[in-house]
Amino acid sequence: MHINKNVAVLAAIVCLSMITACFEKVPVKELSLAKNAITEAESVKADYYAKDEYTAAKDLLLKAHDNVKNEEYDKAKQNAQESQKKAKEAYDKALPLLAKDTLDIATQSLKAADDAYASVLAKEDYAKAGDMLQEANKQYENKNYLAAYKAALDADLYAKNARNVAMNQKETLADSIKEVNIVIAQAESYGAAQYAPEKLALAKEHSQIARSAYEAGELKKGFSAIEVAKLNADDAYFISLKATAAKKIEEAQAAIDAAKGSEAAKLSPNDIKAAEESLVQAKSLFNDGKYKESMIASGQAINIAQGVSSKKAVAVAPIVEQQGKEGVAVKEEQKEAIQKKVEEETEYTLYKVKYNPAKRDCLWRIAEKFYNDGFKWNVIYDANRDKVKNPNLIKPGWILKIPKAATKLTQPVNPVKEENTEAIKENEPPATELKMKTE
Repeated sequence: MHINKNVAVLAAIVCLSMITACFEKVPVKELSLAKNAITEAESVKADYYAKDEYTAAKDLLLKAHDNVKNEEYDKAKQNAQESQKKAKEAYDKALPLLAKDTLDIATQSLKAADDAYASVLAKEDYAKAGDMLQEANKQYENKNYLAAYKAALDADLYAKNARNVAMNQKETLADSIKEVNIVIAQAESYGAAQYAPEKLALAKEHSQIARSAYEAGELKKGFSAIEVAKLNADDAYFISLKATAAKKIEEAQAAIDAAKGSEAAKLSPNDIKAAEESLVQAKSLFNDGKYKESMIASGQAINIAQGVSSKKAVAVAPIVEQQGKEGVAVKEEQKEAIQKKVEEETEYTLYKVKYNPAKRDCLWRIAEKFYNDGFKWNVIYDANRDKVKNPNLIKPGWILKIPKAATKLTQPVNPVKEENTEAIKENEPPATELKMKTE
């Protein structure tokens, strides 16, 4: 037993010696270097850019392993060294090509980000992408291809992220397109097709370009187009608004001239005067560039003047002072009858302003009394402009004309509560705050 144990130990020692001797002959270092060189070649996609060299390196490494199995250690070492050399050739050939293609991809990604208006909507990532791409090109020119490749990879990553951030703000462009189209519609309502056809056409054309760019994800093109559309839409709006206001003044003048030549002109001197005052106000507002307000004033003048023109002449015998034996004038009853007939024919009711310290008469309360609507105070004011200079001040004892058919002619402002009201800014085109704040 003891002898057998010693034999076994001796045999093991002999085998170990043989294995160690064999291992020492195996070109382990050369095989390892060849394997590492092939791995590096794979990292730069040598299987694509240097396929022949890469394939040769792998084949030689396989041969080296076969040589080891066949105990052809010298051949194994030689094939391993050749494999490493071919792998290095594959790496050197593939890296510049990979760097160049990655640079091209990063350049395309940056352009796509630019098309998405990332230079404004995703400034930080877009700027980093540009810087990294510039660095990549610099390294490539200096033949530092690995550094160029890594910088190009970073540039591509930042560019793609910038584009994604920008595209998340795509609806901003959609809102801007809607706002410009509203202005275009307003311009058309004021006759832009007649007064500013070229501006209107450009606005429509670029609005459509912006819409197409929005659908294609080309936000830069879309935002650029919508800016052109907005400028032309605003111009068309103001040009047509001014022209329409001027035309309205002409219509008011024509309506007043017609009223003066009507049968009822003699019965409505105050109305004609009120219409003329409204026309003067319309012209003044027009000169101040307040075209919408000017049109409101022109509309008042037209309404008042047309009201005069539509009246029938009242055939009422003049009040003649009949001098009798006592030299007495026409009876008061006759005057009242004539006054009543005038009221019936002229569509007015006469009202005497009352004195009440607790609850004084004002145009608002009088409108509530006759129309059940205090906001129609301005109807009474327009009918009595010859007497009422300040709508907040009427005096007891005044006789006011109250139109029977009340029509709201001006903006509803309470004359009692708002003695100093500012003019409303009416000439701004609606819904244009798309000003895209993209700076």
